[in-house]
Amino acid sequence: MKFLTMADLAKLLSVSNAAISDMVSTGKLPYEKTSDNKILFSADIIINHIKKPKMNNGKYIDRLKKELWETNPAEMQDYKEYGSKFTDPAIPKRFYLNKIRNKKLGFVYYVKYLDNGKVIPSHWCTHTSDIEAAERFALQNREKLLSNYYTRGNKKIKSHKELYSILKKYYAENSEFLQTDKRRGRILNDKARVTYHNFINKQFIPYLRKERITSFEQIDTPLLSRFQNYLLADKTIKGKAIKGIKPQTINHYVSYISLIFDHLLQEGQIKTNPCKSLITLKVKQEDQEITGCYEKSKLKGVFNKKWNNEFSYLLCLVIYTTGMRNSEIERIKVSDLTMIDNINFLDIPASKTRNGIRSVPLHDFVHRKLLVFIRKNNLSSNDIIFKNPKRKKLGSDIYDEANLELGKFTGYDREMLVKENISFYSGRHFWKTLMNSENLGDIEEFFMGHKVTADVAERYNHRDKQGKKKLLEKTKKVFSILDKWVFL
Repeated sequence: MKFLTMADLAKLLSVSNAAISDMVSTGKLPYEKTSDNKILFSADIIINHIKKPKMNNGKYIDRLKKELWETNPAEMQDYKEYGSKFTDPAIPKRFYLNKIRNKKLGFVYYVKYLDNGKVIPSHWCTHTSDIEAAERFALQNREKLLSNYYTRGNKKIKSHKELYSILKKYYAENSEFLQTDKRRGRILNDKARVTYHNFINKQFIPYLRKERITSFEQIDTPLLSRFQNYLLADKTIKGKAIKGIKPQTINHYVSYISLIFDHLLQEGQIKTNPCKSLITLKVKQEDQEITGCYEKSKLKGVFNKKWNNEFSYLLCLVIYTTGMRNSEIERIKVSDLTMIDNINFLDIPASKTRNGIRSVPLHDFVHRKLLVFIRKNNLSSNDIIFKNPKRKKLGSDIYDEANLELGKFTGYDREMLVKENISFYSGRHFWKTLMNSENLGDIEEFFMGHKVTADVAERYNHRDKQGKKKLLEKTKKVFSILDKWVFL
């Protein structure tokens, strides 16, 4: 007799060794054990087991019962008479059978279950008009049908419609998914939300459609790796050459996808997040785009001159003298102009991080210019100072215009600004560089809203407990540096 090992049988059935082991432990495969506890399989028995049709136990019992009564009526009668002296204890059926009209059979039985004293508001077809067969169906399928009924709302996301519906809506404004994330403590600012939303809808979804992906289960790590390669590659779209995306940017993009999978994982909709196994693209030094910055002597006296565009002047004045972020400047309200011991500050009351909530020193020169603009435009306490009435956000073109006008005073044209990568945001870099050059250390922790990266500093350096004296001392140093290098 030919015997097969577990590896042989796994190869025969085109399954893994783990699958064979599971079928052995659950009794789904016939096997034999050797004296040294090795598991072997008889080839003949396995072949017969595979070929043998699965028997319907109910029909088999009925057929055998009929055959025995026909061939051995006396013996069967004896068993019946003897058995009549005994009765099994009554077992509650916990189900009802109802007749429903059926064209083929005349009628079929439908089963409705009782569970915990309540009638389940659903019924299931037994596919038979035989009362005994219907009862067997009801008993044999009770646990499976009730389990499916109770878990019907927790089915995995599989359909094409659900996949693309979730991806399209996830980062949409006021989406239900982001509301759930917010309750869990994950807060996304609107600028980031728009960026994520555009990437998913304009890059990720078109790629999935091209790959004929129809469910989240099909989005695995190899697919995401191919997506990375797709983003890296140069392309020609509608006759236009488009350069590939840099590795650092792609790594950010993958994080947007990963957040969606994290959400679905927490909701029990999927089993794994394929982004976690994805290898992060290495960022080469030449791929890192470093924001450029003016030399510290370049801005001296620039803000004492007459500019063509007052709005551009004020934007540049604020970023180059406070080191604030673009998004923070856009949110400044008139009421955010505050004073501590006769020194002016700009309050930043809301931020996506704890460190972002702070007060920024506002030089008297800048304060006066802002007050003139506020009065000229009749702005009230709750009004945003840098507000474009035609737009929700200022937009990159407004910042570019301000950056170009500043370039005229520093001797930089557009080509030179691009070459040295000097943008409007460079004002924040200039401010930090200027403070460092004058030995004003740890300025990020006080006025720039940076996250404190060192664990010890984060837990033990309580900025809010250092006192007003320390704050004012550093503020006066900031002003003296600005007086020396920016204002005449």
